[in-house]
Amino acid sequence: MSRHAPFPRQAPISRQALIYCLVASFAFAAPLPALAQEQPAATGERTGERAGERDITVLLLSETAERDVTPDVLKARLLVRSLGDTPAKAQNAVNTAMEKALRKVKAAGLATETTGYHSWEEQEHGQDGKPTGPLRWRAQQTLVVTGEAGAKLLETVAALQQDELMLQDLNYELSRGLRRSLEDELTREALARLRARAELAAGAVDRRFDGWRRIRVGETPDQMPVMRMQMAAGMARAKDMAPPVAEPGTRTVRLSVEGEARLR
Repeated sequence: MSRHAPFPRQAPISRQALIYCLVASFAFAAPLPALAQEQPAATGERTGERAGERDITVLLLSETAERDVTPDVLKARLLVRSLGDTPAKAQNAVNTAMEKALRKVKAAGLATETTGYHSWEEQEHGQDGKPTGPLRWRAQQTLVVTGEAGAKLLETVAALQQDELMLQDLNYELSRGLRRSLEDELTREALARLRARAELAAGAVDRRFDGWRRIRVGETPDQMPVMRMQMAAGMARAKDMAPPVAEPGTRTVRLSVEGEARLR
């Protein structure tokens, strides 16, 4: 039988080393009670915050303010058209007619803008798809005339119609200054009504209004009706037409606001 080697004897721990180990263990354990005391305090603060949040009711509201107003700007859109054997002839006729029209509009003190210059070729075809006429060129350009609503603009449009310009549409709008003034007025009214409604709702549920979490102010939509003049190939010559007649009437301008009210 084999014998195992005897375990080596461990040297006895001295009294001084034992005292040192005990002191070190107490030193590392000392901060633990302090941490244990701080944690309940922090937990209590968070609990109070959550309790305060639970005490708040969020109320969603919306209000609208509106005004009936008479538009103060009239805008006319006219078309200059020409047909020629070559692109140069068609475009030259359009350029000449537009230059004459601009002189009349500026002399009347009205704002003007030109847009939509186009040219293309045209040729009549039969039912079999074969050409039945010569190749010709069409050119056109749009003239926009804007001014204060009144007789001056209508008289100018009538003069342009006499010069063979085709009236495409005639519509009333709100000027920028009038729209801005209405927006400011409607915003103040809508917000005042929104707050009054929030306070009324808070009283109905035994709460008090405590301010807003969020407010959104909408925009005033531009929904002006347009009086359109449909174009037709066989329409009468401008000199045989009566001058256009336009009445602005009244338009309803609306502005909406939404809010999230805090109730306590």
